[in-house]
Amino acid sequence: MKKIFLILSIFIMGLIISCSNSSNNKNGTRVLKLSHPQADGYPLDIADKKFAEIVSNKSAGKYIIEIYPSSQLGDSKASLELAKSDVIQFAHINAAVLESFDSMFLALNLPYIFKDYTHYTNVMRNQEITKYFESTINDGFISLMALESGSRNIYTKSKPINTTKDLQGLKIRVQDSPTSIEMIKLLGGSPVVINYSEVYTSLQQGVIDGAENNFPSFVETGHAEVAKYYSLTEHMRISDILTVGAPFWNSLSEEDKQMFRDAARETEEFFSEIWKKSEEMNMEKAVKEYGVTIVKPDTTLFRNSVLKMHEDLYTKNPELKGILDFIKSMEK
Repeated sequence: MKKIFLILSIFIMGLIISCSNSSNNKNGTRVLKLSHPQADGYPLDIADKKFAEIVSNKSAGKYIIEIYPSSQLGDSKASLELAKSDVIQFAHINAAVLESFDSMFLALNLPYIFKDYTHYTNVMRNQEITKYFESTINDGFISLMALESGSRNIYTKSKPINTTKDLQGLKIRVQDSPTSIEMIKLLGGSPVVINYSEVYTSLQQGVIDGAENNFPSFVETGHAEVAKYYSLTEHMRISDILTVGAPFWNSLSEEDKQMFRDAARETEEFFSEIWKKSEEMNMEKAVKEYGVTIVKPDTTLFRNSVLKMHEDLYTKNPELKGILDFIKSMEK
């Protein structure tokens, strides 16, 4: 029933959007559509607007990108399906969602696959990653841009998380991602998959004991009002990926493809400063305004607890050996 509902939703949304495409190709200008799930003014939204500005300038007005925030065109999965069908052209979504579309993202989303922030940027800013990002063309999309979303950490209502033993018996909300679910199990907690919009009330009512996310999301959603312990486990660095539908990408000349790649790199550099400031501001706000206690556990035990996931991925998905070896090679 969920699949039927998704297909119907995409079909209806496609009809609505198609009716608004009359401005396409006027005076040589093509109007493109970009969907993302964050609110207007959130760092990701600011970055996408900057991307649109850069593309317009680089193409001398040939391409105009309209931004649709707050899942106006459907949730992340629905938006990607719309992009794959060329109803829209871009869908900016969390890499965790992409696991169900291509196994490559299982490697990028592994807990502790990145040693630290420097290792993460060494991978994501390397030209080699483009090869992997564009290898999904036969799946109906490519990845054009990876915006950092900081380290994901565990926050709880009743007690701090200093070791994996502290997670035993706790219900921790995770994204609908096999990787995230398995990670919490190995760390000793009980993973609970619920919609992001339901996390606040679920924390309030005791349906869950905690969740995991980055600092801006923790504070700006109000979760800091009810969860008073934020433990810097730094277990994941999952990017927000700007995907491009294959029909649109395949229609571009090589020159225009490179223009979009260059615009994406410029946006990533622009975004890194915005994100850094957002993290610092929200960390300060969490402590001073909400009385949150920041916990700094030794992450060695956490890392060791999930190494099985690394080994299993090598064994069960030999096609991922290339990208896994590439990620590890950039650790130095």
